[in-house]
Amino acid sequence: MNATAYYRAALRALAHVEHRLPTGRRFGPEADARWSSFRGDLTTADRIDLLLRDADAQWPAAFGARSVFARTAVAEDEAFGPEWTSLDPVEAEELWREITRAPAPTTIHDALHAIATAWEQPLVAFDVGTLGPADRLVVAGPSAVVATLLAFASGTDLDFTDQVMVIATPPAHRQLATLGSALLNSTKPARVLTAAQVEPMRGARVLVSDDAAPADAAKAKEQA
Repeated sequence: MNATAYYRAALRALAHVEHRLPTGRRFGPEADARWSSFRGDLTTADRIDLLLRDADAQWPAAFGARSVFARTAVAEDEAFGPEWTSLDPVEAEELWREITRAPAPTTIHDALHAIATAWEQPLVAFDVGTLGPADRLVVAGPSAVVATLLAFASGTDLDFTDQVMVIATPPAHRQLATLGSALLNSTKPARVLTAAQVEPMRGARVLVSDDAAPADAAKAKEQA
């Protein structure tokens, strides 16, 4: 389990949504002053977890580790669960400085690529074709997920959380999809299932990129 990659990806996505609609509660001088006034014995690792819990409440199942690592025993309204181990305080400080010093991703394209980079996940071009509001999609593979999200971001009358089921077992692939709902500013969670969790969705359009995990690709192709 690569917790550092998860945190880096989540914070880069959060920087994007804060850039899109600034609140002053998450990053910047105002947020720093508020944190300094009440932090007490809390560490930067605690600050990061609090930020991601708050974001996961605003965009359900988008920012929490529960969704990324398919921790099915954790309650749906809990971002981490009692057994989650937060970042080491020193590592948290280093990551926080990295995130706050870097320019926020300004487009959904940049945000998705920042998430992939956090996981060292290469992406390749993928053509999703023309999408309409009546389409039902089964998507597998990080490149297919990214291309689908970009298509929904530029389309009209499309709803990613209603129209798309993502089959993703590796955490890197899952986080691209779970954060995608927040990047699209949807308050409904994305449907992201591991290969073992998939329920039949017959008649859907199947989009599978070559970088899909073999089990995910096989399960997706069964839905055609």
